[in-house]
Amino acid sequence: MSESSRDATLPWVERMTPAAWTAVDAAVAVLLAAGTLTHLYAFPSSIPRAALVPVDLAATLPVAARRRVPASSLVIVTLAVAISTAAGRSLAPAPVIALPLYSLTLAAGRRRSLYALVAVEAALLGGLLGAALAHRAQGDVTFNLVLAGASWVVGDAVRTRRGYLAEQEGERRRRAAVDATRAVVDERLAIARELHDVLAHSLAVIAIQSGVGRHVLDTQPDQAREALEAVEHTSRSALDELRRVLGALRADDVERVPTPGVADLGDLAARVTATGTPVELSVAGDPTRLAPGLQLSLYRIAQEALTNVVKHAPGARAHVDLRVDADGVRLEVTNTPSARTRPTGPPGHGLVGMRERASLYGGTLSAEPRVRGGFSVTAHFPHRSST
Repeated sequence: MSESSRDATLPWVERMTPAAWTAVDAAVAVLLAAGTLTHLYAFPSSIPRAALVPVDLAATLPVAARRRVPASSLVIVTLAVAISTAAGRSLAPAPVIALPLYSLTLAAGRRRSLYALVAVEAALLGGLLGAALAHRAQGDVTFNLVLAGASWVVGDAVRTRRGYLAEQEGERRRRAAVDATRAVVDERLAIARELHDVLAHSLAVIAIQSGVGRHVLDTQPDQAREALEAVEHTSRSALDELRRVLGALRADDVERVPTPGVADLGDLAARVTATGTPVELSVAGDPTRLAPGLQLSLYRIAQEALTNVVKHAPGARAHVDLRVDADGVRLEVTNTPSARTRPTGPPGHGLVGMRERASLYGGTLSAEPRVRGGFSVTAHFPHRSST
């Protein structure tokens, strides 16, 4: 939604500009001045009218500046109304006191505006006392006293509500900022996990195959060629996946490589088999109907488990078994004992990452040695999380 269309949905009062409000105040001040002067000349007065005209103008015209200088406007209007009251004219029912006092209550804090209210009431009482002593009290002389108190109450309530709404809006924006930050962090963690899975598997295969090629380069050139071809294929696949993962950081219209799923387990098994670790794949049920996110988790778990087999159990045979039935989804990656051992090096984050992927869809993951030797990684997802 554009800015202009969004503004058009606001009430007309909220669309008013400061200049427009100033013009409205000026028009109100002129109308009040015209009304008080008309009343002055329409009714008899014991005081010369020429002496009361400046008082009436001072009581009305400063209303035009009540938004820009509310304190000065209130002082001038209060003194003029007090003098007019002492002269026997309370200017009721013109709300000349209400408008600047309301503006000051909005602009100042509660304590300052309350002090201003007390000062206004004292000045009005002084004018009322002067009129009573001179026996000039006419009309509703208490009108301005009541009006001043009511104006302060309304102004204080409006100011309090505006402050509350501003605080609520600030809190909403802070929550939105926190949610946006959390979303960015979660996205970065997801990308970091994807990068780990891609690089850990691919670099392990490349390192092993390049080592094999170096050892047999002179004695078995055909086997060395196969190792180099496996390195080339693995590196190309890794580059494709890196483009897909890093494409998440680009614009939405960038063409990306599709996310791997259970349909790609056959290619994964073939790539690992090419490294010298035979992999047998068996699939029961229809895993292609699983949610894309769950398919990605299954693929990554199988990829990490096979990577561990290549790294830690050279020469072993691996088996990937994927079953989809009424109980849910079960993925098991097992390997036979290895006749050779390879230094494990510092512990990585493979098992942690696999458990995180399983828990993301309400699944569980176990990784433990087999009774007859070898290792087993089993992930189980209940049926409700597989759709």
